[in-house]
Amino acid sequence: MQRTLRRVTRPIRRVGRDLIRIYRHRTAEVCPNPVFIGGSPKSGTTAIAALLAQATGSKFSNDPFWNVFRRDGHGFLLPDVLDGTLGLECFVKRYPAYFAAGIVKDPDFAFLYRDLRHLFPGSSQVFIVRDPRQNIRSILNRLHMRGDLENLGADEQRTLAAEGGWRAILEGRGLGLDERANYVGRLAQRWVRGVESYLASDAWVQLLRYEDFVGDKMESIARLADVLGLRLTRDIRDELDRQYQPRGNRSISMEAFFGRKNLSVIEDTCAKHMSRFGYA
Repeated sequence: MQRTLRRVTRPIRRVGRDLIRIYRHRTAEVCPNPVFIGGSPKSGTTAIAALLAQATGSKFSNDPFWNVFRRDGHGFLLPDVLDGTLGLECFVKRYPAYFAAGIVKDPDFAFLYRDLRHLFPGSSQVFIVRDPRQNIRSILNRLHMRGDLENLGADEQRTLAAEGGWRAILEGRGLGLDERANYVGRLAQRWVRGVESYLASDAWVQLLRYEDFVGDKMESIARLADVLGLRLTRDIRDELDRQYQPRGNRSISMEAFFGRKNLSVIEDTCAKHMSRFGYA
């Protein structure tokens, strides 16, 4: 009886959620000058954006691209935006509710700074960078995956199948990455692409290192708000240590986690930009 009831009610709930989503987008107005925050997944973008929004009394929109799948139900929509198949302007018009807040965060804004500049010329943009070794380990911890494999096996593929957009991230879809690289190599290439997008922004994008944020969260948020021209309106000290994403495992060394080969892949791929940001 309960199983039959679940079978009947599940589609009804899904339809209800879809109707609410449609109503939200049809009635939403895009914020003319939001702050856009991007960076690699698991680089602290969620915590920084959420705390900035709380401290300045701003509305916060989280991960627009992670909320949308193709209309045919087959796959993540983000790669279509990254490779230009679906223009960012079209995406914003189709899903305006995700861009109605004063602070909008999605890691993949890191690849779209020029498009965002064109669509929102009065907006401020932020890039969060993190040591790629720690960053990639945190991504794999989030997916409960080892870092020392040559290639992903059947268990890892099943995990990705159940994790929605993470498959597109690990495979580097939409970015034209080297398909010969393994999963660690593609994540390293993805980190480099994000950094190069920031460096090509002609200094209109503000930089915040994740390590500096962790070292003094309150000071980092206050300084970022000041640079962005936002006024602090709320004391957020009780919120600073809230865990916005699952915490990664740092109990083993980098070489033990990645193995010498995969660790070398990261360091060789990212070496030039690691030194630029002070990552030895």
